[in-house]
Amino acid sequence: MAVRQEPDRRVGGQPEKLLTLEEAARRLGVPADDVEAMIRSGKLTAFRLGGTLLRVRASDLEKAAGQRTPLAEPRPSGSPSRAGRWVEFFYFNDFYLIAVVAVLILLAVILAFS
Repeated sequence: MAVRQEPDRRVGGQPEKLLTLEEAARRLGVPADDVEAMIRSGKLTAFRLGGTLLRVRASDLEKAAGQRTPLAEPRPSGSPSRAGRWVEFFYFNDFYLIAVVAVLILLAVILAFS
C-alpha cells in the first residue's frame, strides 16, 4: 500500500488540505473502495494519521484523476434477458431444487415399499 508513515515536514507556505477517502471518492466520482484500490496499487499516495486514518493530498488526487483508468468493467444497463434470469435463478437456488427433488424421490421410494 502506498502510504507514507513519516510526517510531511515542508518549510513555509500553507499546509496542503488532506482529504478523507470519502471526499476523494466524491471528487473522482467513484466509490471509496476504488480510491482504496488506487492506494493499494500505488497509483495514489495516502498518509496515515494517528496510525489508522488515511488521508489523500488534493494535488495527488488531481494527478491520479488525470491518469486514472477504470478499475472494473462498467455494469450493463437494463434488465437481464429471460434466459439470464433463469440462469441466475438456478445458480442461486440449485441447492434447494436438488433438496426438493431428493425428498420427492425418497417419498416415492417409501410409499412404493409400504
